[in-house]
Amino acid sequence: MRLVDLLVLYAVIGAAAAAAIYVRAAPRDGRAVASAVLAVPLWPLWAPVALTARGASPHLARTRIPHQIEGALAEALVAVEGTPLSNLLSPAAVTGILSEVARVVNRSAELDALLRRPDLDPVAAERHVATLEAQGAPPRVLASARLHRENIQRLERLRDRDRRALAELTDLAGALRTQMVLARYAGSSAEGASGIVSELWARVEGLGAAIELSEIGDPNGVEAYPGR
Repeated sequence: MRLVDLLVLYAVIGAAAAAAIYVRAAPRDGRAVASAVLAVPLWPLWAPVALTARGASPHLARTRIPHQIEGALAEALVAVEGTPLSNLLSPAAVTGILSEVARVVNRSAELDALLRRPDLDPVAAERHVATLEAQGAPPRVLASARLHRENIQRLERLRDRDRRALAELTDLAGALRTQMVLARYAGSSAEGASGIVSELWARVEGLGAAIELSEIGDPNGVEAYPGR
């Protein structure tokens, strides 16, 4: 097969990959267009990442992965192509990172929706406890109100922890992108990139870990029902 035929075939596959990425995107916004365009010249690298991350499950398909993380990892992946650094960052690794980020973004959005409900309003819960205390409510009634307040506060802390983790991951993904680009074009050592990749994975694993009681408060510390 001639070189020209190979180039045509490569372009056709790239166009097909771009179309598939755009069709499966949710929502089909500017980010979906950018991802599809990126797949045309770089479909061997980017198509597996974009299609797997967005099509892994209906739950993930509805998630809007932060643009900064997705874009930074895509550029870092392109930068390591054909270099020894490709051992540090693979399409499968990027897919795993994006899938975990998507899960946490979904969880954070669900917590936001919960905490907007009137019955889970932290201010209202605090006010209710204060009212019961002022009225001299029975101990069991007061204990229930305090437990409700504490549970809402734990939900808030969990949501805030996810937000902080995603912000830190965004910064790390940006640092990884610039480090990979620098290593590719300036011949820099892979040592710095290796450290960032390790830190990135540590943060991703932290996103998937169950939240520690020390971070959200020990439920055993809440006042028990007196007389039981």
